[in-house]
Parts: sequence; C-alpha cells; structure tokens
Amino acid sequence: MNRLSSLKAGLVMVLLAMVLTANVVQAGVFSDVKLWFSEKANIFQHSRSISSEVKALYRERKSIQNFAEGASALVRAYKSISNKTSKVNFPRLLDIAHAITKVVSGYQNLAPKAEAMYKRAKPGMNYFADLADKTTTIQTAKNRIKVKGFSEERINSLAGAHGWGRVFDAIKENPLNLFKWGRLSDEYKMGKVEAAYPLKCAQIAFDATAYYAAAKSSVQELLGIKSEIDGILGGNLDALLNMGGTINRINNVGPSVEALGDIAEKGANAMTKRFDELLKVQDEYLAASRAYNDKYNPHGNTSNSRNYSASAPQGSRTVTSGSNSGTTGNRKISLDKAMQAYQKAYQAYVEISHLGDSSQAELDKAISDLQKAKKLVDQAKAQAR
Repeated sequence: MNRLSSLKAGLVMVLLAMVLTANVVQAGVFSDVKLWFSEKANIFQHSRSISSEVKALYRERKSIQNFAEGASALVRAYKSISNKTSKVNFPRLLDIAHAITKVVSGYQNLAPKAEAMYKRAKPGMNYFADLADKTTTIQTAKNRIKVKGFSEERINSLAGAHGWGRVFDAIKENPLNLFKWGRLSDEYKMGKVEAAYPLKCAQIAFDATAYYAAAKSSVQELLGIKSEIDGILGGNLDALLNMGGTINRINNVGPSVEALGDIAEKGANAMTKRFDELLKVQDEYLAASRAYNDKYNPHGNTSNSRNYSASAPQGSRTVTSGSNSGTTGNRKISLDKAMQAYQKAYQAYVEISHLGDSSQAELDKAISDLQKAKKLVDQAKAQAR
C-alpha cells in the first residue's frame, strides 16, 4: 500500500513538473486533455476519414490550379467586353467563350470528386466543428465566406493533449517509466507531433469546403449560358445571330465572373499554403518518429510506438515501398510526380513504423526510400526555379 501511495505521489510530482516546464501551458489545456481522454475513440475515427479525404484532395491540386488559372483567364476576357469603350467583336467573344468553356470543364471535372469527398468527410467535419475555435471571414468580389476551423493555437493544444495520452500510456505499460523524465518527455513530444497531422487535415477540409461552396454558386450562373456558348463555338447560325443577346447575358453574370476569379485565386493560394504546411508536419513527424525508434526500438521492435497517429494508413498491411524514387541524373524531374513519389514513400514509412513486427531492415529501407523521394522533390523544385 505504501509503495502504491508513493507511486501516486510521484506521479503527481512528475505531472506537475511537466506542466510547469512544458511549452503547451495555456488556457484550456486541462480541458483539452480531459476532452482527449473522453473522446479519443471518436477523434481517431473521424480523423482517419478526414485524413483520407484530404490525401485525395492533395492528389487533385493540379486540377485546382488549372481551374484557378481558367477562372483568371475568364476574368480577363470578361473585362475586355465589359469595357464600354471597347468594341465587342467576334474574336473577343470567342475568347470569352473559350474561357467559359475551360472554367466549366474544369469545374465539371472537379465537382463530382469534391462532392464525393465532402459527402464522405461530412460526419467527421460535423464532429470537428464542435472542437473548432475559429471562424474566419474571407471577403471576395461578391461573397463573404465564413470559414470554420482550427487556429494554430488550438491545434497545438489538442495535439499536446494527445502527447499527454502517450505519457499516461507509457506509465500504464511500465510504472517505472514514472521516474524516467526523458522517456515521458519523448512520449509527449512524439504524441504531439503525430496528432498534429490529422488536425491539420481537418483545418484543410474546412478551408476547402468553404471555397468550393462559394465557387459552386458562381459557376451555376455560367452553366446557364453554356449552351449558347457551345452554339457559338460550334458555328450554330441561331447562336451566331443572337450574339448580342449572349453578350448581354455575359455582362449580366459579370459579378459572378469576377467573384469566381477572386475565389479561385484565393482558394488555390490558400490550398497551396495549407498543403505546404501539411508536408512540413509530415517531415516533423518523420524526424520525430525516426529519433524515437532509434532510441527506443533499435532492433525493430515498434511495440512501444502506440498507433495513435490518425495519419497512419488503415487496411491492408501489405506495404508498398517507395523504392522507385531514386535519382534521375540530369533528366528533368516533374515536380508533380516527385511529390506523388514522396507521398507514397511517406505512407510506406508511416505504415512500417507502426507495425509491431517490422524489422529494423524494413524500417531502414523505408527511411532510405523516403530520403530519396525527398531529394527528388528538392531537385524538382530547384529545376522549376
């Protein structure tokens, strides 16, 4: 009984010391820890679904950029015919017809995927909406977009709560860990960085949904004149004779055109920024995970690495290696393909690092493949400058 009392007293002292020295001390941290312990299962369940959908969205980033570029071209073409001092001739009308066609085609390519992703992610987003702490208003030419989401401070606090979860689990697994300050500190840091990934994914999902909803309302008006545009491009006599009416309709949807260009540009830039942040979180997790495994699992026994990371792929345990991401000499490297290879190698590494029966050789190979893929990305970025 005395030993149990001593352990409890020691636990209280250690936890107080960690709280007083940790960088995560802030208003609400204790409530977040309590929330994390009570809602852990729900958080992991919804995190997995949102992370999966954000990965799918990441693969569509080129399509998002193309849509934004099309919307920008449409705005330029619209301004050329909306200028009352400029004469609207057939070539200018063709320019805007082609621009509208490109935007609508880009939207029709993205919309089904976006709708499907939103539908699958909606339960998770509804859940995380209750945890979110911030509403941002984005002003465009026509819309005021309200974006619900997480501030960086909130992500830091919730991720820290997961770090505490690893601390308590380490003590539960081996009570002697209670007296190992270094081990508990490492568990906290590891838990914090692995929880940051799904929370960043949730932040991206909120942003993407808001921009998509705003773009959708503007595109609907363009869809209304799509048949007339198709007729002009196809040489339909009735459509050609009614060019004046078509020009008036284009002028009438002008506010939607300008709003769409604004939304597409801001949305694409916001997604690029968020994806860069996500890749940074992945790199931080990789570094922390490698250091943790080198220190506590030197022989490939990863049983001490609790599978809390919502970024870890679920399902099949068959690991697809990123071994094809070696150097390519002086040949020009596609940044898009390099990023895909990096994503694949990262996924392989995360999966291996969370398997309790993986060997050190498997882990070393996954790390090597990831380093090669990262080198490819750096080379591609350098070539693109």
